[in-house]
Amino acid sequence: MNCGFSKYELFIIWKICYKNRWCDKHIAKRDLCKGRPKHEIDLYMDAVRSLVKDNFLKEYNSQGRKDICILKQNREKAIEALTSHQNEYNFIQHIEFIR
Repeated sequence: MNCGFSKYELFIIWKICYKNRWCDKHIAKRDLCKGRPKHEIDLYMDAVRSLVKDNFLKEYNSQGRKDICILKQNREKAIEALTSHQNEYNFIQHIEFIR
């Protein structure tokens, strides 16, 4: 099944889901890309912008920074996308712990 998300978008979705950041719990945008190769940071930031533009993620201003969360109505779609790609990308792990 092709969910239409890029590898970078799937990583962002996985990280937000794994950290349980459904609206109204946020994660700092800069924290989403921590630990990624420096030469790919812009690709991850582009993925965040794309997901916000498509209303999959919501952006908040919080304490002078930009925070992100997944809209609750996109929860099932996020889990479905991660499940369908878990054998393709090794960063998608522990889906069973996503609440």
